[in-house]
Amino acid sequence: MSLSSIALRRRFLCALAALLFVSSVPAPAYAAGYFRDLYVSLAGARDYHGYVPTSYRPGVPMPMLVALHGCTENDVGFELLSGWTQLAEQRGFIVVFPDQNNLANPLGCWNWYLESNQHRGLGEPSIIAGITNKLRSRYSVDPRRIYVTGVSAGGVMANIMAVTYPDLYAAASILAGCEYDCDILQLQSPETSGNKAIAEMGSRRRAVPALIFQGSADLVVAPATAERIVGQWATIGGIDTIAEEVVHGQVPGGRSYTHKVYRASAAGPSLIESYLIDGAGHAYPGGCPCSLYGDPSGPDASNLTWDFFLAHPKP
Repeated sequence: MSLSSIALRRRFLCALAALLFVSSVPAPAYAAGYFRDLYVSLAGARDYHGYVPTSYRPGVPMPMLVALHGCTENDVGFELLSGWTQLAEQRGFIVVFPDQNNLANPLGCWNWYLESNQHRGLGEPSIIAGITNKLRSRYSVDPRRIYVTGVSAGGVMANIMAVTYPDLYAAASILAGCEYDCDILQLQSPETSGNKAIAEMGSRRRAVPALIFQGSADLVVAPATAERIVGQWATIGGIDTIAEEVVHGQVPGGRSYTHKVYRASAAGPSLIESYLIDGAGHAYPGGCPCSLYGDPSGPDASNLTWDFFLAHPKP
């Protein structure tokens, strides 16, 4: 073998060794700050963006929130409306905002009313769960503290996510949403909805803690819908719909509200909580006035939601 051939062989072996060494080194941890990406599966493709707080440390599990926007809105608009990114930085959690594709729905609504989007492993629930799991693989996420929230159509979908993936989401916050298998005409009883949810959960059945917000003057979602969501989760949890606590509150200079707490046992943690906000329409309570859907005179739904979530890790 010539000297030139030996030299080339050595260079090749050195390059191969270097390649093997690099491939054996773990990929660098993703840094704090904003991120934007695309999720693609057989069910479809959706953009999403989110934020990782500066307190994030790779290897140290951190809570994560999935936040779902309403109709005629998008992921960026919901970020501004809800203030979730600022809270993520202040209170130390990862937040992600999936974005509905306008080709899937021209109004930007999650298609909660389609049968294909009400079951595990299908349609939009599988996409949202896929985004959740993709971020779990990318960041150090506490598996007991993954939560889901949404407003309007996003609130309906947040409820669906809690029913279809009770093993993934520790708790849910539903703002101006609807019960599982939503019956707009309210001909179906909440107990029927709860039993359908139990059938969907199957062996994964779990009474996912739920926080509900509803305006008493909402012209889009009937105010009585909040009680129907309570009835659904009460049926799943095997409890009655008599609140253990009823508190009448007032936002300084803003709206009054009724806060109800439902427990599985007198001394146990809350299973369901609801806020009925006097005179509020179809809006985000405490939301930014920079949005058409913000109602800054209402109670601070985002902070109240995070307080509720922190008290309800997954068992």
